[in-house]
Amino acid sequence: MRVSFSVGIVCAAVAGLALPVAGQAPRSRVTNITMGNPAPAQRLPYTAEYKISHVQTLVNGSTITHESTEVVALDSQGRRMTATTTVPLTGDQTPKTRVSVFDPVARTNSSWTVPGQKAMVVAMPAPGAARTPCTPTAIASIVTSTNAQRLQHEKPTVEDLGTETIQDVEARGRRMTYITPAGAIGNDAPLVRNNETWTATAPGLRGLMAREVSDDPQAGKMTRELTNFTQAEPDPSVFQPPSDYEIVNKPAPGSACPGEEGTGVPMSPIPPPAQ
Repeated sequence: MRVSFSVGIVCAAVAGLALPVAGQAPRSRVTNITMGNPAPAQRLPYTAEYKISHVQTLVNGSTITHESTEVVALDSQGRRMTATTTVPLTGDQTPKTRVSVFDPVARTNSSWTVPGQKAMVVAMPAPGAARTPCTPTAIASIVTSTNAQRLQHEKPTVEDLGTETIQDVEARGRRMTYITPAGAIGNDAPLVRNNETWTATAPGLRGLMAREVSDDPQAGKMTRELTNFTQAEPDPSVFQPPSDYEIVNKPAPGSACPGEEGTGVPMSPIPPPAQ
């Protein structure tokens, strides 16, 4: 079932005109109208299911493929659940699902694994609390240095791909192309990397990603595709750990790292190579 959304802003100014009393001159009336910014669109609840695949091509032409599925549920209170299940490489392996929940109502971040026995519930930092770095300095230095080395040689070109309907969700696509010149990082030929994103256009679905494609000659090709979409309030139970799990509560840390609040962090354009 396709649902269409539209936001209309209607401004009406009604001025009453009083007839002048005999012997009096009509008074002029000045009306001031102040236009403010429109109220932000309400976030619409939904459940979205994705298929994720990572294909890496080896020098001999063979490929290594890893697949997983993902379920994202968002309710009207802003609670967000993300469950990622790794598809076993062989039939004798048990699928594992990692679940994370951002709950702005209870002000907690929760995580657990299925199958499992425990759920970690971490309180959010109080507003205005002091923050500390999320990443160890040494690791941050390496990541920053590596990214800076690549980005200083790469000026992306951006291409508007128009709109497309994916699982009854209208989305607008954008492709960013990065080119690393020959010799920039020891490469004997230019490296071309594409990062394609398709985002929902409906105001209430802001941030909903319908498709992501990252094609990198070093890391391989990563695709995240919306396979099913339901526009409705999710079952409240999906935001709670299983009833038989042990709950491990932790106090609020001194920082809130990116991604902890489950705000739809885009897929990394440079996925790690397969081991």
